[in-house]
Amino acid sequence: RIKCGYKDCRRFFRITYIPSAVFDVPISATVENLNALVNKAICSANGSWSDKRFELLIGETFVRSSLAEFIEEYSVETETVLKIECILGKETPKPLHDISAPDWISSIAISSSYLFATTYSGDVIIIDSNGKKVLENQRDKGSALKCSVLMHKDIGGFRCLLKYSFVNKLEDTSEPKKLEGHQIVSGGENQILTLYEVESSAMIPKTVFRGHERSVECVDVNKECSRLVSGDQATVFEKDADGDQNPKKRKENFVTKVKFVSCSTERLFRNERNVKQKCQGVSEAEYYYFIHKDAVVGLRWCSWNSSQVISASWDHCIALWDLQLAGEVSRIRGSKSFTSIDVNKKSGLVISSSTDAVPRLYDCRSHDGSLVKQSFIGHTGWVSCVKWSPRDEVCFVSASFDKSMKMWDIRSSKTSLFDLHGHDDRVLCCAWGDGVVASGSADSTIKVFSTP
Repeated sequence: RIKCGYKDCRRFFRITYIPSAVFDVPISATVENLNALVNKAICSANGSWSDKRFELLIGETFVRSSLAEFIEEYSVETETVLKIECILGKETPKPLHDISAPDWISSIAISSSYLFATTYSGDVIIIDSNGKKVLENQRDKGSALKCSVLMHKDIGGFRCLLKYSFVNKLEDTSEPKKLEGHQIVSGGENQILTLYEVESSAMIPKTVFRGHERSVECVDVNKECSRLVSGDQATVFEKDADGDQNPKKRKENFVTKVKFVSCSTERLFRNERNVKQKCQGVSEAEYYYFIHKDAVVGLRWCSWNSSQVISASWDHCIALWDLQLAGEVSRIRGSKSFTSIDVNKKSGLVISSSTDAVPRLYDCRSHDGSLVKQSFIGHTGWVSCVKWSPRDEVCFVSASFDKSMKMWDIRSSKTSLFDLHGHDDRVLCCAWGDGVVASGSADSTIKVFSTP
């Protein structure tokens, strides 16, 4: 016996016709049978209803087989009424483009009309909506690039495109449809950040941000595009046991019981108006030092507080920092080294990836004692990157060393929505735009899929 209900977080789509009655169904019923039952029940209450595909959620798991197989696999209690949540199904992503690159892909960013990718050979590549390369940088190649963030310059100053997403034209009508004027900041092994702008069909380096002493691993920009925050590989220092306060670099593979003190692994750059007006100059940066004991590999500005930043590190920690107070607000300690994070712009929830096969969901503002809100099971290799959907606040995509991407709904932690394959090597980065998802791999290709 089952009872169906509708579950969806979107404001503008509500189904009020699903009857609350209890249905008697055979245990051999499949997903198709249950979908037909739900659509028929809705149609009986609303004659104008057209059939739709639903994802059927029992507990925290989507039903992918017959009820009999599901009940046996997950040891579901059948003596009481089985409650099934009906979630409006998404269309299966379809392959759009398979794009080759000179080297491993390190980061991907998407605007409304173009895809930007960086490589480990120092390339910044721009690809149009037809999957064709239209431009790439001509300088500073050879040094590996590790990260990037997309920006957009408007008449009123620096304005930011939705990072890793196509911009909804109803929300931002000022975004240029042409490539001219697009801006991207990239960083990598050369220990600097470079702001490029497309001018006269060329990618021109406008500003160079210096200050890091190690490879730049991550970068993010605030909503107003007036500040950049970036993280690098940690430089670890050792204090002498005899009390000498002059730190010295720890030797390679050196083991000591002396407490380590790390130097800055994050730097905040304030891009002031006088710096904006400089062309091909080196910026005068304002530094804020945040402490991690290992490389900082993920940074995001908070969606609920413009003066706060979230960082993730190989030291197993996610930290929340307040720039006005110049200090740490809270810290979450995990069991593995983190590899990336992303912050949901609507809910403020943080999705993370680590050196295991499990993306995890956190709420940095929670004080109920529960650190991990959800753990998503399905990958078989390290998860290298995670990105929220720009349209749906309950969906995200993850990239993994198992050569696949997975699309998830946070209401189901044990089954993914879709598995996206095609790479021949580890997937190193991913992006979710308005209508597409993209992945970059160690096989030196970019795969682009359409999404509903």
